Amino acid sequence: MTDTTCYDALAARYHLLYADWEWSIARQGAALAGLLGELGVCAGARVHDAACGIGTQTIGLAQRGYRLSASDLSPGAAARARDELARRGATADVRVADMRALPVLLREPIDAVIACDNAVPHLLTDDEILKAFRGFRAVLRPGGALVVSVRDYAAMARQDPDVHPYGLRRVDGRRVLAVQVWEWDDDGRRYDVRIYVTEEEADGLCTTTVHRSRYYAVSIARLTELALQAGFRRVERRDGVLFQPVLVASVES
Repeated sequence: MTDTTCYDALAARYHLLYADWEWSIARQGAALAGLLGELGVCAGARVHDAACGIGTQTIGLAQRGYRLSASDLSPGAAARARDELARRGATADVRVADMRALPVLLREPIDAVIACDNAVPHLLTDDEILKAFRGFRAVLRPGGALVVSVRDYAAMARQDPDVHPYGLRRVDGRRVLAVQVWEWDDDGRRYDVRIYVTEEEADGLCTTTVHRSRYYAVSIARLTELALQAGFRRVERRDGVLFQPVLVASVES
């Protein structure tokens, strides 16, 4: 993924995709802190969020005492993450950067890397994912951990088009309806996604914005193989941590 247009334009509205973004920040922060603690990465440890978006996981972990740095390819998303952190009195060093280039960004070993909300499948080939995983491995200290949340594409039927509604929200007197539409390539390996956000004002005036991106429907089994190839050990899937399956991996100590 090299085009940030989708997430730059969506940054101001991204919280509308959640039924309750504040609850999601708290819920995901608690869940990730619990998982990281299991992996030996406790409050006070250095964690880098390699796909921070507008800050959902970064904020949640910073509020639980982790020392956060974060990056995102989208300048618009990164700017909003900075603003949201500041508004809450939370601290993290947020930069604009490609997840494939963490060794250039981070000069000292850290304790954990996270990349949540299906960010890794924005990389459209195995080679690009392997490059990212090798970069994640390079910045982690011995005993460090990787946490990646992704969709379980192997369990999904290919329908074209495939409609995924977020639901109807009521925000500041407006009605907001958001929906994803997936259009699959013929081989079922990649798809374009359009996110439609319709906002209806109290007087009935509606505006719709459309945000387009692309994904590689890489299986969790293949991600596991690529993580092992990148030098990680004890790579395993965890369910029930977040709303998507989580892949965890570690670096030999």
